[in-house]
Amino acid sequence: MQIVTKDLVYTYSPKAKDLSVKALKGVSVTINEGEFFGIVGHTGSGKTTFVQHLNGLIKLEKNSGSVVIGDFDLGNKKCDFKALRAKVGMVFQYPEYQLFAETVKDDVAFGIKNFFPKISEQEGEDMVRSAIEMVGLNYDKIKDKSPFELSGGQKRRVAIAGVIVTRPEVLVLDEPVAGLDPKGKKEFLDLLHYLHGNIVKTVIIVSHDMNIVSEHCTKACIFSGGEIEFVGTPKEIFSRYEKVEELGLELPVTAYLTRALASKGVIIDNDFTVDGFVSAFLESNKKGERL
Repeated sequence: MQIVTKDLVYTYSPKAKDLSVKALKGVSVTINEGEFFGIVGHTGSGKTTFVQHLNGLIKLEKNSGSVVIGDFDLGNKKCDFKALRAKVGMVFQYPEYQLFAETVKDDVAFGIKNFFPKISEQEGEDMVRSAIEMVGLNYDKIKDKSPFELSGGQKRRVAIAGVIVTRPEVLVLDEPVAGLDPKGKKEFLDLLHYLHGNIVKTVIIVSHDMNIVSEHCTKACIFSGGEIEFVGTPKEIFSRYEKVEELGLELPVTAYLTRALASKGVIIDNDFTVDGFVSAFLESNKKGERL
């Protein structure tokens, strides 16, 4: 499903003049099916408000622009938001805080009961088993445990299972690796790529970490002051060193290194992934462009 927003605006507390905040100021962007799309920006830039529109957590106001996701026109009064939310899964920051049921099985099954109430008990159990195993957990060992007895990493995986159990086409994650150590970040991002290739067609992540965006995203956009400053591939975005820093964001390490080398006369063309940077640097050495 392609996601298209045009001239999207949103104001918090619009009727309270002294308290109103214009969070989005005419956001237009297209996210194509199949993207691993990054949304970046400093705190308060509007990125979380934007993604909460994508499955109707925030409803469109009158004359506030448009959001169209596949066949769903979110500005249409007849839009089936329940069906939309089965197709667009939302995972909040610290998703383990979304857990609530007495057992892992019941927690993951909640989405099925909500979206597919007419399926048989066996079909539901099969879907739960599949979702739990897809996030790398042993269904038989974990299904009857309380989710609150699990490790932090296991809780996060159970929360993801509870979202993908409905087989959404789009998975939206707000700061998906917040609070994880480097090993945990790698494992979780590996899981997202597995899901992207096998379960969901499109992954959208909100992140403050430019290294994650440069390494993992096929495309990204930068929010600032409720607007999108620009959209492009990580290479297109992070090549604009000064502009990114003007917006209060750090560059990925590979971009800092590329700029430092350029200041020494070593110009390398790379995509700002680690592998891309290393390959470009080694190629420059082969050409005799040594420091």
